[in-house]
Amino acid sequence: MTGETRVSHRERSKARRREAIRRAGMRLFAEQGYDGTTIADIAEAADVAPRTVSLYFPSKHDIALSVPDEIAARLTAVFRDRPDSGFLDVVDTWLRGEADALDPEVVALLTAMYEANPALRAHGSSQITEAVRITGPALAAATGLPGDHPVNAVVGAAVGAALSQYFATILQNEDAAGSHRLFMDCLHALVDAARRGAPGV
Repeated sequence: MTGETRVSHRERSKARRREAIRRAGMRLFAEQGYDGTTIADIAEAADVAPRTVSLYFPSKHDIALSVPDEIAARLTAVFRDRPDSGFLDVVDTWLRGEADALDPEVVALLTAMYEANPALRAHGSSQITEAVRITGPALAAATGLPGDHPVNAVVGAAVGAALSQYFATILQNEDAAGSHRLFMDCLHALVDAARRGAPGV
């Protein structure tokens, strides 16, 4: 076995262990509540030591927000990789990628965890909303309004909230493709409404 193969095997093992811990934590948060779950509970469910849980996730909060954190990071990455694309085109590309990237079992765990712990949903939504906020220049270009125009903040918050709801419901819908088209139509209508107030429009 070459050194590269050993490293690759080790990284895969670490990724599997991290995912097992995350899923165990999310499942327990759904079953017995976030406050009622301890690191020791998660360690037992994942068949690892409590110290191992803390090595991968410094706190329970990090486990609970790991999925929305990764979703938001992928949005930021798509905007970074496609700086010349329009705001809604990037969002469209990102959402189509998420449909492939997200494991349905993880989506189901996330939904169950949110239903049992509404406060976690609010925290998770804020991660996506913040990612949308960071894309402010692209959104301003889409609306045609000055970057500091308050309507951009309103549209950004609305888009962030809509995206959070999308992940809570649409990705589990059997007609995800049809729902995606309708969802993007709604986002276009929102941005177009703001654009009608732009100078020269």
